[in-house]
Amino acid sequence: MIEKETTPLGMNRRSILVALAAGAAGPVALAQNGRHVTIIVPQPAGNPSDVFARKLQGLLQRALGQTVIVENQPGAGGAIGVQRMLNLPADGMTAVMVSQTEPILTPATLASVRYKPGQMRPIGLLGRTSYVLAGRPDLPAQNHAELLALARKADKDGKPLSFGHIGQGSMIHLMGAQWAQLCGVQLSHIPYRGVPPAVQDLAGRQIDLSFVPLGGLALDLIQTGKLRAFGSTADQSPALLPHVVPLRNQDAALRNFVHTAWGALLVPRGVPDAATQRLHAAFDAAMRDADVQAFLRSQGTDPQTPLSLDALDKFYQAEIQTHQALSRAVGVVPE
Repeated sequence: MIEKETTPLGMNRRSILVALAAGAAGPVALAQNGRHVTIIVPQPAGNPSDVFARKLQGLLQRALGQTVIVENQPGAGGAIGVQRMLNLPADGMTAVMVSQTEPILTPATLASVRYKPGQMRPIGLLGRTSYVLAGRPDLPAQNHAELLALARKADKDGKPLSFGHIGQGSMIHLMGAQWAQLCGVQLSHIPYRGVPPAVQDLAGRQIDLSFVPLGGLALDLIQTGKLRAFGSTADQSPALLPHVVPLRNQDAALRNFVHTAWGALLVPRGVPDAATQRLHAAFDAAMRDADVQAFLRSQGTDPQTPLSLDALDKFYQAEIQTHQALSRAVGVVPE
């Protein structure tokens, strides 16, 4: 990991444009100013977005011709990290690596969050990852039908199954709430600061259930039997876990229960076009790397074919509508 530099991040838009216009070697000109690009990850180290940001870090440095650092700023459903980016100058020197949770769902479900999804725009999309409904290894249920029977009995006993997620309104929280709503069961929601601690507590038998992203530590724990998989949120069995049947195929109530997470690099919407194009080109170059493509697939992510900035913006606007509607349908209200 590259140590965080102490040089100030402030730089006005005119300075950026002057540097970009300094010659064909725009990245070199910026590098000579001694400045770095910061990718804020609004989740803890080891979270999928953190892993992906660090995988791209070196390739982005090469494409930009300057230092790129990754800075973790977890907390408040990712709002702390996103707000930090938005508080800094919109000059293309700071971006944020997110899923749909931090820019879209968190402001829709946490009353304390002041930013809106439309204040940001994507400059690159990693791809999509499905989730697995996973249980602690000693849970007395071997399949989804038995899990539902167990959950219903727990409800009658007044001790609903515990469900770990990464914050109010997060994608994992909403999936858990929707699954429980559709199946007619109750869950006791337990918030965590990120995916890794939730997965660790699940494997450690501290909580009963969670939706875990298909990759990293969770994938290894499922494959080694340290987590029990009850179904996938994808529309077909994941290539990495072909024995895990989609939830939509296991219960009529879940026939439309299909969810995936995406990873994207966002910048403030006010970043000048030249700086936005520069970051977009660097991201595209990194995503075309064969090693990055193989790594994403190994983490359960289907890599996204590079999209134009206009196509990315249309994608993002559609996702805002989709996930705000999901939040309303589940009945999650700002707290």
